[in-house]
Amino acid sequence: MARGLYVERRCVFYDAGRPFWPCEAPDFVLKLLSAPPIGIAQPLANIWHTAPSYFAYMVEFPLILLWWWFVGTRLDFGILGVGQYRHRRIWLSFFIASFILLLTAFGWSQWEDVQFYRRYSYLDTNPYLASIKNLRLLPLRLWLLVLIVAFGLAALRVARGRTRQTDRKLASFRTIRLAGFGLALFCACAVGMVWHSKFEEHRRQAEYDLHRIIIKGRVVDDRGSPVSAIEVDLVPVLENGEIRGPKFPDDETASDFTNDKGEYLLSPDRAGRYVISVQWNAPPSTSHPFETRYYLDSADLKHAETLEIAPAKHLTLNPIQLQRLGLVKVPVSVSWSDGKPEPDAYLLFTNAEYPQFGAVGREALHLGDDGTVSLPIGFDYGATAQVDCDNGPKINSAYTPRLTFSLKSASAQPLHFVLPGSPCRVWHPQ
Repeated sequence: MARGLYVERRCVFYDAGRPFWPCEAPDFVLKLLSAPPIGIAQPLANIWHTAPSYFAYMVEFPLILLWWWFVGTRLDFGILGVGQYRHRRIWLSFFIASFILLLTAFGWSQWEDVQFYRRYSYLDTNPYLASIKNLRLLPLRLWLLVLIVAFGLAALRVARGRTRQTDRKLASFRTIRLAGFGLALFCACAVGMVWHSKFEEHRRQAEYDLHRIIIKGRVVDDRGSPVSAIEVDLVPVLENGEIRGPKFPDDETASDFTNDKGEYLLSPDRAGRYVISVQWNAPPSTSHPFETRYYLDSADLKHAETLEIAPAKHLTLNPIQLQRLGLVKVPVSVSWSDGKPEPDAYLLFTNAEYPQFGAVGREALHLGDDGTVSLPIGFDYGATAQVDCDNGPKINSAYTPRLTFSLKSASAQPLHFVLPGSPCRVWHPQ
């Protein structure tokens, strides 16, 4: 048992030094040999985002068979099946070079494995027998042996000038029928496996959902349009009736972000009393210009509806409607001390009414094409501009002094930020 654990540890950590030997090499080399069909299969498999994990192999398998059938027939009837072929020396060199390269890879793979068992002699096994019994390398070695023999025979035939029959078809009618039947049978089995997998997945999910708390609902704006990517929190009510603020949230708080339809799903671990909050005391941002809202329809926590959640309870709530705030375009310019403009600076705005939060929307803003930044109306803001300077091995950030301004009205005064020091080469993330 200890030996088995060690071999497993070896396959996890050994490849840190040699990334392709011995544990990662089979998958890497086999995928490299079948790169064309895998390259075609992967985009096809990725179309179905919720497919089972093995679906990609189902798509790859018939394409890989077709690929190697094509390669084999090209060798037998395309290159070697023509009476007098052109560029004989070039083909001979290609086959010999491929034969030597694959034989070297085979020998190196075998030798590296033997050396490992020699190095760790306390495994108490013959290094040569242990290497042969290493089943993880078996698929790679079998493929290498097949290709070594194939390229060796191809080089021998080209060197001797021998050819095969040229009047034979690539596939007889019987072969085509058998291949079609096999493909149909494979597709039927694949469809059956996928259907069974999805059926079991839904069954297990439904069984799991029966024993957990599920709260569903939607978030819409004042026009009835769904609001996506906004955070919805299920906040527990303490025994004394209080709710801890977002700066010190309770461990039992459940959160979710709405999808494109404005839908959310909350699943707390425990039953109890909760309130639902959208944008829980977070400042309105450019992408989400909404103030905090509590279920059912309240802007004040004191008037929020308290939900009594029992174990294994499923609730579908009425939509929470948010009131959209207007946006004001603020003219902004950033320059260095010598007056040179800096178009690559990014801006950090904070809302004075939400001091516990950092940047509005938890993001840095960039100037629009018209040289403005849009911010929700009705608040006082603080702002600073930042530039990351590329100084070789280090990145130094330059900040402007903090500016404060008010957007209580629809008009905004232009903001000008001055970066300290001289212009620098701006660092851009790759």
